[in-house]
Amino acid sequence: MTEHNERVQQSFTNQGNSFATQPWTADGERIARLVASAHCTGTERVLDIATGPGYIAEAFSRVAREVIGIDLTDAMLSIAESRRNERKISNLHFRNGDVRHLPFGGHEFDVVVCRFAFHHFEDPATVLAEMVRVCRHNGTILVEDMIASEHPGRAAYQDQFELLRDPSHTRSLPLSELLTVFRNAGLEVETVAMASDLTPQADRWMSTTKTPPDRAAEIRSLLEEDRLHDFSGTRPYLDASGTLHFHERTAIVTGRKFR
Repeated sequence: MTEHNERVQQSFTNQGNSFATQPWTADGERIARLVASAHCTGTERVLDIATGPGYIAEAFSRVAREVIGIDLTDAMLSIAESRRNERKISNLHFRNGDVRHLPFGGHEFDVVVCRFAFHHFEDPATVLAEMVRVCRHNGTILVEDMIASEHPGRAAYQDQFELLRDPSHTRSLPLSELLTVFRNAGLEVETVAMASDLTPQADRWMSTTKTPPDRAAEIRSLLEEDRLHDFSGTRPYLDASGTLHFHERTAIVTGRKFR
């Protein structure tokens, strides 16, 4: 267990049901869009890495033959397993594991998917290589995540307030870097879709991670400066009630394993 993995476990154990019920996690339309990108026919075996509360794995279970969700945090897996039992889903299973060392042999899955987790990985290339290893020839790799600015200083400004909120955050990748990671992993990029922005309400977003008051104040200050001077590209704004929001840009990248 690395120090970073311990931070991930602590963060998502702390978040628990708060994370699972957030609109950016549970939005059915966004989940359906990601699942549709795989073009499943009902015969596929699917692996969902960093599955969290299991929403993606659960959605794939309706269109695939078998789905396995894997996650590092037992608290998240407990939520996922509870949902599976309530819905009596027989072709869906969950297990604990480290996404850097997936506990599967090569070429076992037709689809390997990861949603909103790459910004928690210390080495996204290593994780993607593992996803590719367990994917069959001509199989599909799907990644959806937050996308940072292509300009390093602006991306770093966003990472600053993301890390203050959640110590398990590492770095949001610019789209160009994510595409490079796909290429270097030996994938053919099939589609790139910029999903509609998430627009979290800042205080609710921070309450999910139980951000301490001093850090929350620093985040609000950074967002307010960003609102006035456009430092990150997240375009913070005040709604009609004066509540602070900002934009999280997201993208879905679909790759095909051709070798």
